[in-house]
Amino acid sequence: MKKRIISKEQWKWFAGFLICFFIVMLALYFRMTSVRSSALQSDFKRKPQPVSIITPVVADAWRTANFLARIEGGQTIELRSEVGGWVQEKKVEIGSSVEKGDTLLVLKDERKELALIEAKSRLDSARADLKELRRLYNKNISLVEKGIVAKDTLESLNNQIASRRADVNALDASYKRSNWDFEHLVIKAPIQGKIIDVIPDIGQEVLANEVVINLVNSSSKKAIAGVDANWARTLKRDTEVKLTNSINNRLQTSTAVIKGISPNIDRASGTYSVEAQILDQSNNWLPGEIVNMEVPVEKLENVIKVPRTAILSDSNKVFLFTFTEGIAVKMPVSVTWLNDKQGAIPQHSVPEGSKIIIEGHSGLADKQPVRIIN
Repeated sequence: MKKRIISKEQWKWFAGFLICFFIVMLALYFRMTSVRSSALQSDFKRKPQPVSIITPVVADAWRTANFLARIEGGQTIELRSEVGGWVQEKKVEIGSSVEKGDTLLVLKDERKELALIEAKSRLDSARADLKELRRLYNKNISLVEKGIVAKDTLESLNNQIASRRADVNALDASYKRSNWDFEHLVIKAPIQGKIIDVIPDIGQEVLANEVVINLVNSSSKKAIAGVDANWARTLKRDTEVKLTNSINNRLQTSTAVIKGISPNIDRASGTYSVEAQILDQSNNWLPGEIVNMEVPVEKLENVIKVPRTAILSDSNKVFLFTFTEGIAVKMPVSVTWLNDKQGAIPQHSVPEGSKIIIEGHSGLADKQPVRIIN
């Protein structure tokens, strides 16, 4: 079979065809890219991106540090019985809130009741005798003056009055002791607080000086936070701090003042204890609850506070977007974080009259048209 030979002219024609085909395809590609780019630019201009903004305000701000703190009662009391008896009534249970003077337990001891009745009777009898002696003494004063009764009789009555007065004083002291025993059969709260534990049950005998109730002071609470050595050196006494706690999606806030910082390290946790006295007791936090303690550590003057959502970064550069006449403008900034939710930027970071974009950054570019939605 004879082998077909392709001539030089045929090769030239084939190469020219391929070159023309490549040029046509390349032209079509650039045409399509140009059309798409034009369409995107047209859509870019036609549909401004929705954003949320805030108006920058120049003011002083505090950089803060946050620590977890535990609520503790101001003091815990072991309430002891002053006298013995048997528990007749329990007025409180574990967790009960009490005011100073509220009845907690009622004891019963018939011996103390009878002793009180006896002491009262003896005292009343002695007082009656003393009253009668004074009446006779006063009556005999005029009789002595008239010479009807000897002066010795008057002196005798005066001595009897003195003796009986001493008896009355002794019986009055005895009555007061019996009355004190009887009154202390009712055990009352010495302070405002919450009941931690009620030890005896109804019908159980209680001895004098026996612990019957554990009570924590709820009128004066404190928050205890553990901090490292650097913060222990930085924090100062009498600094006002903010305590927060979220219960059922509701934020509770109280104010406290640092009263002391422990110089000794807790070996178990490796931290130093910071104690803050709670000034506002309206939240009624229970001992043992965990709250957030926000402590101011540095004051920044003439800055603009911005939410964390407004601060962006790109290739280790920090920036934000401002809103100026319907256009998003990318502005590099330096930020000092105040806490985990807010930062502060210098007042000259934002041009006068501009707003700060805080939401709607997804896909946002410099000089892109935007519209406000808030």
